[in-house]
Amino acid sequence: MMITEEEVRKLRESYMKAQDASDVEGCLSFWDKEGALLPPNMPMVKGIEAGRRFYEDLFKNYRQDAEVTFDEFGLSENWSFLQGRFVIKLIPVDGGETLHSKGKYLEIHKRQPDGSLKFYRHMWSEDE
Repeated sequence: MMITEEEVRKLRESYMKAQDASDVEGCLSFWDKEGALLPPNMPMVKGIEAGRRFYEDLFKNYRQDAEVTFDEFGLSENWSFLQGRFVIKLIPVDGGETLHSKGKYLEIHKRQPDGSLKFYRHMWSEDE
């Protein structure tokens, strides 16, 4: 069965809710066990345990408020990609100045054996 644009949108929107709520386990629930984040200026973050450390460190220091735009979808039976743009505010948990960022992202999603769709790779970079 072909992955649909609606499935990809639902995955991304559900993940954003967990991310904006600083929910580590919620974020991880949307990741393939071999999934990887490819953040700018950092080593790759691969696998659930590395992802857990990444999110714990991030959410310990910042609360996020992000908006994403969906620009292009690539859809097949077991794989999909999403290319888009983001605007994000990183709000320090202990106060201090809010950081603002905007840029673009590329995601690859993988159909799971149970039929669900999960993140396999996620890469982003800032425009500035």
